Amino acid sequence: MASPLRKRFPRELKNNLGKYLGIFLLMSVTIALTSGFLLAAHSIGVIIDDMPEKYSIEDARFTTALEATDEQLDAAADAASDAGTGDTDIVRNWSFDADFNHAQGDDGRDRTLRVYQHRTQVDLAAYADGRVPEAADEVAIDRVFATNNDISVGEEVELFGQRFTVCGIMTTSDNQALFKDNSDFTVNTLTFGVAEVSESGFAALEATGHQPTHTYSVRFADRDLTVAQRTDAEKDMMRALSTAGATVDDLTDSSANQGIGYAADDVSGDSTMWSVLLYMIIVIMAFVFVVLTSGTIEEESAVIGTLLASGYRRRELVTHYLALPAAVGIAAAVVGNVAGYTLMSEPMRNLYYGSYSLPPYYATWSWGVFAQTTVLPVATLVGITLLGLLHKMGHTPLEFLRHETSKGGVKRGFALPERLSFIARFRMRVFLRNLGNFATLFVGIGFASMLLLFSLAILPTMTHYAENLHNNVVAEHMYTLKAPLEVDNAQAEKYAVYSLEYDRGEGSGTETITVYGVPEDSRYWDDLAVGGGHVVFGNGLIDKFRFADGQTVNLYDKYEDETREATYEGDGCTWGTKSDMAVYMSLDDFNRFFGNDAGYFNGYASDQALDLDARYLTSDLTPESMDAIGEQFVGMMDDMIGMLVGLSVFIFLVFMYLLTRSVIDRSARAISYMKVFGYRDSEISRLYVRSITLTVAVSLVVCQPLIIGGLTLLFRAMLLAYNGNIEIYVPMAAIAEVIAIGFATYLAVALLHIRRIKRVPLALALKVQE
Repeated sequence: MASPLRKRFPRELKNNLGKYLGIFLLMSVTIALTSGFLLAAHSIGVIIDDMPEKYSIEDARFTTALEATDEQLDAAADAASDAGTGDTDIVRNWSFDADFNHAQGDDGRDRTLRVYQHRTQVDLAAYADGRVPEAADEVAIDRVFATNNDISVGEEVELFGQRFTVCGIMTTSDNQALFKDNSDFTVNTLTFGVAEVSESGFAALEATGHQPTHTYSVRFADRDLTVAQRTDAEKDMMRALSTAGATVDDLTDSSANQGIGYAADDVSGDSTMWSVLLYMIIVIMAFVFVVLTSGTIEEESAVIGTLLASGYRRRELVTHYLALPAAVGIAAAVVGNVAGYTLMSEPMRNLYYGSYSLPPYYATWSWGVFAQTTVLPVATLVGITLLGLLHKMGHTPLEFLRHETSKGGVKRGFALPERLSFIARFRMRVFLRNLGNFATLFVGIGFASMLLLFSLAILPTMTHYAENLHNNVVAEHMYTLKAPLEVDNAQAEKYAVYSLEYDRGEGSGTETITVYGVPEDSRYWDDLAVGGGHVVFGNGLIDKFRFADGQTVNLYDKYEDETREATYEGDGCTWGTKSDMAVYMSLDDFNRFFGNDAGYFNGYASDQALDLDARYLTSDLTPESMDAIGEQFVGMMDDMIGMLVGLSVFIFLVFMYLLTRSVIDRSARAISYMKVFGYRDSEISRLYVRSITLTVAVSLVVCQPLIIGGLTLLFRAMLLAYNGNIEIYVPMAAIAEVIAIGFATYLAVALLHIRRIKRVPLALALKVQE
């Protein structure tokens, strides 16, 4: 026989429609956004993970000054095989960096396309539109470059002044991120792209008199080699090439090729950020559920007492009061998932497909994402509601009937100063009787403000990080060389540089740390006290990893497969900004540290441009190149930040409504009494709503220092898996925005409360409480 309690469900839902609608919206919107992003990120991760085999991505590449002969390539392949790589394929992968012109969208900027002959053995392309070039005047262009330059299939473009017709839009597996030079610090999707032409089209470009870059891609048969094993084999290959008479200008392992690895690292880092955001929202929802469960029991206290006195078991009542929140949670999960996987998946994946040249997207189901975004929030709702009900149901029927289940607030007999006006004492009484609710409101506003400030602070933080990177460049030019090269310039100062890795711990991967060897009395590295074996750590390293005085730091050399030790000596052994992730030592100490020949160097710092042989130059780092990072962050994160701010404001609105409503609901009988005594609705609203308003205003201001501290810890945890130390930067404007948005949100909620006060019936005052 069905329980009579079921007949109460429609009335309970109707009477608490605002509360349950708030829970539904809070959960469904959160699940929609986070499941949409995390599923898109997971699917992109699967696509990227499948690319090495599906598209035959190279293991390494090298460039020779002249075309390598068959004998030289055979010698290199044999050397790699002898190193234990199995059969080694070396494939010609030549390219032109061709001047590009598109008459329909020419804005005067110089654009470059790296043009390959259509590849069938290594670094295969994935076509999104059109087809492979076949005729001599056909070209296929990278999708992101084409999108940013309004190029479509069928249009005409010029390469080295030659006319080509665009026959396809594609992506290449070795250029997932468009870096013109592997040493660049950020992608370039506007003025640099990649293209493919036919064999005859490549010959036509050669006929223009331009020389191709003689690049060769290497692919080892053994797919399980470590980076160190690959690097050893690649060194043997370079020695064999040199012995055979080839001049090798460059060698890049796939692990160091930003075109191959940069996108995957970015997607992984952003997934961590969204996961932290999801957990923050779950904590906020948990907080709301605790308050609402307590409020439900207090509202239904007399009913519960009557039912218990009538013979109902506590288990039956717990099941009854758990049913509606669970049903609402499950409904929110269903709607949120449907919206996330249909409506939100596309805009979320476009956050990456607008910046990275990835193959056509296909969704991949992930039970892990489902559990994270759906099972966990629903389980949180049901679990916390259940625990709250079990705790509250421990009272006797008489305590329920007398409304003695809540111990919050200040007792009725608390005396207030007589000199206060009636209005002031009344508002004070409202505050004291709802002290527990107002304390909850304060904490809740803190959580919601943290979420909003988190969204508003991301962009200023990233911009501040880019400014720090700009300041870390100590000279107008910091040249990195492939080998020592003497120059005659008074401004030029020699230094040495090498990259090592530090294990971040907690399964967060490794940090790339740059080790510099600089002159002891450097004109560019001011006040850097090196020499005598002293090692100086960048302030970013100390801020991120909290090294203790005297701690030995293990730095791993993945190319030599060995660990080197550096000791942090404490105060006085730090330098630079909080974004400086380098380790410094004197040039002599550097060469002893790495076992180099005395006098070795591989870089110049100079405030004047140096005329260096291009064959020796690896990169030219300038302060201006760092500025591009800030621009790239703004471009890549603008849409994402808009979504986060929108989500934060929505959660703030729902959260504020649910928490402040509990104060009105708890005071419903007192409000009814006031109506009986002749008070008008407007007068009652001023007494109650203004008490809440004052609490909200004070809470918004007072909680800001607390949430900045919490946000600092949150950013530290969230960005641990990113390379570099991104210091939280919260400008006063962002804090002012949080306060303004929070108060504006409350004013909208206050209008709903005024309407609710008007609907409190006079008959409520006549109902017997005991």
